[in-house]
Amino acid sequence: MFLSKFISDFKPHKLGLKKVLGDLEAEVMKIMWQKEKATVREVHEHLFLTRELAYTTVMTIMSRLADKKLLNKEPKGNAFVYSPAVSEAQFASMVAGEVLDGLMEDFAEPALSHMVDRLTEGNPGRLDELEKRIKELRTKGDG
Repeated sequence: MFLSKFISDFKPHKLGLKKVLGDLEAEVMKIMWQKEKATVREVHEHLFLTRELAYTTVMTIMSRLADKKLLNKEPKGNAFVYSPAVSEAQFASMVAGEVLDGLMEDFAEPALSHMVDRLTEGNPGRLDELEKRIKELRTKGDG
């Protein structure tokens, strides 16, 4: 899957999208998920409100995001209109899946133990939810 190139650069100490994308890439993707469609100029104008960036820098970032299959790129006149290739929720789910698959492959026992501890930390009721889900999966497997 195309996400493997992001996970190889996984930065657990960063927040949100910046765990798997560069800082500017993450900002651009947030804007694109809000706008749904935009040109480089529109994204540049949005970013320029909070930081000084060259138009060509934004153009390069958006082109790279298209190369990474995170943005779709359609010609319109002498410009391009970009749109997200996946929703923010889909991207988050794919990243979580890739990270967890990698952990389970090499560190299943400690990863599961840690996840259950973190999941139930401050909310013991989540253990009941987890138990219910396990029972559902076992029942589904019997059918």
